[in-house]
Amino acid sequence: MTEVHRRRVLHLLGVGTGTTLLAGCSESSDDGTDPGGESSDDDGESDGELPRYASLLPENDESRYFYGAIDQETIAALRDDESPEDGAEPSDPLLGNPIAFTFNYYLFGLGQLADSSSFDPYRENDETDDGTGAFVFVDGVYALAGSYAFDDLRTDLEDAGYDVETDAETYAVYTDPDSGEVVGVSDEVFAFSYPNATDPDFDPVTAVERTVATAAGDREPKHETDDEFASLIRTGEDDGITLCLYTTDDEFDAETLSNDRSDDADGPTFEFAAFTGSTGIHQRLSIVEDDVGARATSVVDYSSDDLVDEDRLESELGSDADTVTVDRVGTTVTVDAEYADDVADE
Repeated sequence: MTEVHRRRVLHLLGVGTGTTLLAGCSESSDDGTDPGGESSDDDGESDGELPRYASLLPENDESRYFYGAIDQETIAALRDDESPEDGAEPSDPLLGNPIAFTFNYYLFGLGQLADSSSFDPYRENDETDDGTGAFVFVDGVYALAGSYAFDDLRTDLEDAGYDVETDAETYAVYTDPDSGEVVGVSDEVFAFSYPNATDPDFDPVTAVERTVATAAGDREPKHETDDEFASLIRTGEDDGITLCLYTTDDEFDAETLSNDRSDDADGPTFEFAAFTGSTGIHQRLSIVEDDVGARATSVVDYSSDDLVDEDRLESELGSDADTVTVDRVGTTVTVDAEYADDVADE
């Protein structure tokens, strides 16, 4: 088995590559609550609860839905860990997919924000101090969930020359006339997006407004309109790095899951081939401080018994792990893996 050094994993997750934009986030609190009033136990177990960021996951008209999230404690680890070791990109999708999300969305999105903004309204007005912050990518939008000085955000954006697109009571959307950047703000989220050169049909104004209106409670979040999606995102903890791929079709086909293109040609790629035939994938990677270097979990839903491919999952997931368990309950298969019993942290 391949030993996964904690520092090596952190290096692959981008430590030392410009993630200081989130330096305003504070350490996690220990009161066990999330913004929606849900509770967790001392070990971070979600106990079937919705993730803390569920209220900003918008409903849309697409059959396929993708989002990813990184919690505040992991963001702090990415920011604070020093002198990470070099490491090769893992071939195991349980490690590779969360790492690909971190490179292609977390680092890419924050890099865009730093490059396009002439000022930093996010950090100037971030009041997140209770451990509930998170980075979320959903529906083409980069969102920083937390607690914000909403009125101050609006004032700063308008003073900086951003054009008002929507000015509602609980949220607002602005466009930078020079860069094309779209920013949406509310008490609980700072969201941003950009025109997509590879998808001319993508409207960043609509996407950002949909996200912040959902976070502000003016639109129903996806989990309130789709019970199967709600069930999928309740299946595990929401700490660490999480990504979810879901479809309202009967199954994902191999061609749909073959899009492993990276926004950065030199960055890691996604590998979802093992999940062919499923309708929902909920992956999580947690970097922990105990005797295990990393823990990864993948919950895979299928629409019918005949589509369940437990053998494929067992053969293609966890190839770099020290221990792997595969459990099936009905049409849901859960793969749990632990990496590096002897973690080298020097």
